[in-house]
Amino acid sequence: MRNTVRNSPVPDQQTLVWDLPLRLFHWALALAFVISWVTAEAGIEWADAHLYSGYSVLGLVAFRLIWGFVGTYHARFRNFIRGPRALIKSLTALPKKTAPTAPGHSAVGGWASILLILLMLGQATSGLFITDDILFSGPYNSIVSSALADTLGSFHHLNFNFLIAAVSMHLCIMLWYALRKSHNLVTPMVTGYTRCAPNEGVPSSEIIRALICASVVAGLLGLLIGLAPEPEYFF
Repeated sequence: MRNTVRNSPVPDQQTLVWDLPLRLFHWALALAFVISWVTAEAGIEWADAHLYSGYSVLGLVAFRLIWGFVGTYHARFRNFIRGPRALIKSLTALPKKTAPTAPGHSAVGGWASILLILLMLGQATSGLFITDDILFSGPYNSIVSSALADTLGSFHHLNFNFLIAAVSMHLCIMLWYALRKSHNLVTPMVTGYTRCAPNEGVPSSEIIRALICASVVAGLLGLLIGLAPEPEYFF
């Protein structure tokens, strides 16, 4: 439910907006993405590291999907996924020097977050089933047909290009906000705090709730790893 007291004229101050679980997810996903990219380019010796970085991406995305429904106010999907009118308004505001006044995701930022989550999910999931028929096969490749594995392999490589484009755009937008709008988007994602009215923030990071969600995800990820056949190495 949306905060009903957000119209109160309260002076701005440093207020918690991004909860700790969301911030840890954000930076852990960035690290897992970099590791996945590097290990994919490093050769077959790094195949196991690439596999487990993919598992990490799956676990992190699963946590974010759950947290998007039960997390704090600004982490919940329903509070930052907005309709076409808000999206167009947000897009037209991008070239302007004025910074957004409301804390949390803008309409553009909200949909960009969803896009990145879906791209990461597609990349990690497809990687479970693909094979290069030369050196490496994903852990669940044996349960799909060769035709489907080929299709997923093509998707895995194409989706990576979209993922690089989306991440690059994300970084460019952060730089644009810093240079054009004099609005720092990085520090709040590190500290959790931004300058706004206290009633526009969140009262706590809901750590206990996040630990319960993380435990559920860890259990499911453990099952996914434990039930997987051994990956095939063709050498």
